[in-house]
Amino acid sequence: MIQPRNRRILYVDDTEEQRYAMRRILESAGFTVIEAGTGTEALRALEAPGSDRIELVILDVKLPDMSGYDVCRRIKSAPATASMPVLQVSASFADPVLRASGFSGGADAYVAQPVHPSELLSLVNALMRTYDSEKTLRFQAQVSSRLVASLNYEETLRSIETVFQPLFADRCYVLLHGGAANEDLTAPADVDSSLPLPPELEPLAREVAETGVSRMIDSATLIVPLQVGRKRLGALVFQLLDARRVYLASNLSLAENLADRAALALQNASLYTAQQAAQKALVQSEKLAAAGRLSAAIAHEINNPLESITNLMYLIDTSPEITPTLKGYVQEALSELSRLTHIARQSLGFYRELTGPITFDLNESVESTLQIYLKRFQARHVEIERDYHPGKLEMIGVKGEIRQVISNLLVNAYDAMGGEGILRLETALLPPDANVPGAQPMVLLRATDNGSGIRPENLNRIFEPFFTTKEGTGTGLGLWVSENIVRKHGGAIRVVSHTEGPERGTSFEVTLPVGPAV
Repeated sequence: MIQPRNRRILYVDDTEEQRYAMRRILESAGFTVIEAGTGTEALRALEAPGSDRIELVILDVKLPDMSGYDVCRRIKSAPATASMPVLQVSASFADPVLRASGFSGGADAYVAQPVHPSELLSLVNALMRTYDSEKTLRFQAQVSSRLVASLNYEETLRSIETVFQPLFADRCYVLLHGGAANEDLTAPADVDSSLPLPPELEPLAREVAETGVSRMIDSATLIVPLQVGRKRLGALVFQLLDARRVYLASNLSLAENLADRAALALQNASLYTAQQAAQKALVQSEKLAAAGRLSAAIAHEINNPLESITNLMYLIDTSPEITPTLKGYVQEALSELSRLTHIARQSLGFYRELTGPITFDLNESVESTLQIYLKRFQARHVEIERDYHPGKLEMIGVKGEIRQVISNLLVNAYDAMGGEGILRLETALLPPDANVPGAQPMVLLRATDNGSGIRPENLNRIFEPFFTTKEGTGTGLGLWVSENIVRKHGGAIRVVSHTEGPERGTSFEVTLPVGPAV
């Protein structure tokens, strides 16, 4: 473990001359000596503030107020000092019975007076080494249990930053890095170390992370690789801020051992996270399969009634008695019935686009789809702002599917605006990307509302199947279907949303190639 610059020893003896001689011997070896003349003074010294820095007790057996054996028993019975080594000193330890009494009282070693300085220092150093080893083993066990307390990656990372304090470090910094060699062990994209690494240490930590070679920077800083086998996750930086404690070269191996335990905990958390993601994906896949089977069954049942309704609407449309206004409504209904039939046949899996992609006017599709929902928007006092590209905005695609995307965006905007508001619809023609060879012009459709907005934690999930914020009314499929249609056409759909401030609201932007998707 970490050694203080001056290791403290409590020496208990009622003879002042003997205390002076012993203090000179110990101080010459670099120890700091705290003196006590009675058992009571010794116990009081072990309870005083800062007593946790006392690492060994040298205890004379004959004391004026109580036996050294009793003092030793009380030291060993207190939880705070139970592990502290006790060296008993007595001129009578030539008697085996008395030596046995000393050990039965809990003493870790004994020495008989008069004691030679080299023998005393050898005993003291041996007891210190044993004490350090036991403390290290207890610390390693404590570290391991705390590191595996959670399989959450972020919680494990936070544990690494704190679990080594204060026994091994005052600060612990974690530097993570990715790379093709260890993609399976990299952190999730949104997880990072919370303690910023000091700028002067960052290049050194990166070097250790890349080379896998530990470094002792100075007596206050150790940097060791964070790795599992040959897979390197990054580096750990251990730092001491208390000038009374120093790192020794021997602490480097312990730092490496602690880093191995931390890396193993991160690996377990990473693998568990991956397993959870795989299970979630499997559940999602099963949901999609079940939804597919259900939609096919429903589509099969409604396909024939749809054909009948379409035929009836056709008869109404061709009737000589129909007024021009009703004829317009009927033709719009026929268009929507055609789109519904299209969707039903897609669900059955045998849909064939008879005409294939066609050239159509995006402006006309946006406006005609808007007319279907216009009265609903007006009922909520939602103002519609139009900013269409001048003239026709022609593109090649499956017209019914693009209308489906437009419809989903309008429905989402309607749901987001509970009362008065503004919905702005924009279309534009974008020039080809000069940085992409062979790129073609794109058409733009943007729908912007000033509704409630989408919370930041939901923005990354809105295109997931079955994810919905419309409790009880949403299926969570609209945006997922829309994104798939847009991608099928070689385009992209983006969203920007704010829940507060003057920019509150949501803007969906769809870009599609003018020509057919390659």
